[in-house]
Amino acid sequence: MVIVGLLVAACTKTDRSAIMPEDPNWIRLEAPAGGQAMDVAGSVDSVLFVATLFNIYKTSDAGRSWERIRSDHVGPQGLYLRRDTLWRLTNRGGTPTVKTVSGRFAYYTADGGKTWKQDINSVELQRQINSVTAPGGTVYTVKENTTPIPNNIGSAYVNPSDINRQAENGNSRLVAFPYKHIITSLLLDSKNRLYVAVSGTHIVETNRIYCCPDDSPSVVYVSRNPLP
Repeated sequence: MVIVGLLVAACTKTDRSAIMPEDPNWIRLEAPAGGQAMDVAGSVDSVLFVATLFNIYKTSDAGRSWERIRSDHVGPQGLYLRRDTLWRLTNRGGTPTVKTVSGRFAYYTADGGKTWKQDINSVELQRQINSVTAPGGTVYTVKENTTPIPNNIGSAYVNPSDINRQAENGNSRLVAFPYKHIITSLLLDSKNRLYVAVSGTHIVETNRIYCCPDDSPSVVYVSRNPLP
C-alpha cells in the first residue's frame, strides 16, 4: 500500500568545501541529512535528483543548494527519469546479481517536483541499479563484500563495496574508488561519468559499515571525467 505524505519544498545551502574536496578523480555531493542516498537521476551539469529513504532532493547548481521536492512515509527506493518526467519508484528487489528498482502504480512529476500525479503504466517501469553499461560496452558493477560471522551460519558483517569494471574483451579490474560505504546505486550520464550513490559510515577498526545516522548527509560521488 502506498502512503502519500505531505509534499514539502525546502532549500538547503551546503558548504562548497564539503561538496568538492581536493580529489583528482571524484566530486562529493552532499544532499541534506538522511544518512543514505538510495538512488540518483539526471546530471550534475543541469538538474540532479537524489532519493533518500523518505525524501527526494534536487540541485540545479551542482550541489551548492538543494531543494526537497517530495517527502513520504515510505520510500522512495528508486528514481526513473525519462526525458523531463521523473518517476518515484518504491519497489526495490531483483536477484543478488541483478538488483532493480521498479514500479507500475507510481507517482511522477513533469515539472521538476512542483506537482505530482499518480498513474498506472501499461508496462512496469524498471531500472537496474547495481550495474551500468557504457556505450563502448564496458560494464561497471557493484561488488558487495561481507565477512562471515563465526559460529553463525548464514550471517555476515557488511564491508565496504567495490566497483568492478569489465571491458568488452572480458578483462576485469576494480575501479579506483577510494571511499568506504555501501554502494546503493550506479548511474552513467550522457558524458559517460559515473554517479555512485552510497550509504553508511565506515568503521576503520573492523572494516564494517554502520548504517545510517539520520543527521549525516546523503552522499553521491561523481567521477570528474568520463571513465575509460
